[in-house]
Amino acid sequence: MIWDHHGWLAGYVLPAVLSAGLAWIGLVRHSVGKGWLLGSWRSAGLALLVLVLAGAVGIAAGLALPHLAKLPPAAAGLATGVTTMPRKRQEDTPQPYVKFMTLGIAWLRERLDYRMCLDAHSWCAEFLDGFEKSTHLRVFVHELKHHLVNRHPTLNKTINNLFDAADKAMIHALEVQTKTDEARRDTHTGWMREPTDEEVYQCRSAFGEAFSRCGDLLLCAYVHGRRTEQSELGTLRAKALPNDAFRSSPLPVQRRRLSFHRNRP
Repeated sequence: MIWDHHGWLAGYVLPAVLSAGLAWIGLVRHSVGKGWLLGSWRSAGLALLVLVLAGAVGIAAGLALPHLAKLPPAAAGLATGVTTMPRKRQEDTPQPYVKFMTLGIAWLRERLDYRMCLDAHSWCAEFLDGFEKSTHLRVFVHELKHHLVNRHPTLNKTINNLFDAADKAMIHALEVQTKTDEARRDTHTGWMREPTDEEVYQCRSAFGEAFSRCGDLLLCAYVHGRRTEQSELGTLRAKALPNDAFRSSPLPVQRRRLSFHRNRP
């Protein structure tokens, strides 16, 4: 009985744990600079599937290892020859044979990358919800820049470039809004007419571009920051918005999100 217990432990549990553990380390390192590995229930589920498949592959490899010696020499020669065949570059093709050979692990990692990217953009969009004026947005982005520079000094060049693009877009949005207001105002009575469709389009287009560029800077804070920094970002957001601009929580609602800390190696 003791022998069977040790054989089951060495033949199944140990290979699965080692394989899943190495896969987890690889996922953590792979997620650095891309977002939160457990940013939502879906991304957490995909990560769990990767670990389960990695453990299964580890068990299968351990069970198949004793039988490799029975393979004919021709099979070894064929496998060696296949490895020397020319391959297309990875950016030219998704390499479906790699996904097949890894029993779906490569495909799951691909889906996990997409899910992490989607989680990041969704979080940023929810966080910026409530900013309706370029002036409020400009105050927040200015404070966000100083927060990022102090937290991530090695990313100063990237942060400054993102901030310059956002500030330029916000200045343009303010200019468009100012010109529109001047055109709508009657010089004699001070009464303002309703904006035309073209004026509405110009204002919304300029503000949308500024909103998008500010989202790029916030995305930098998301992928390079930690979950513990959310409260600080929420404080910056609350200071930039007027008291009646957003009546709900200063942080986006964390639907389907886990309360784990961001995974870093």
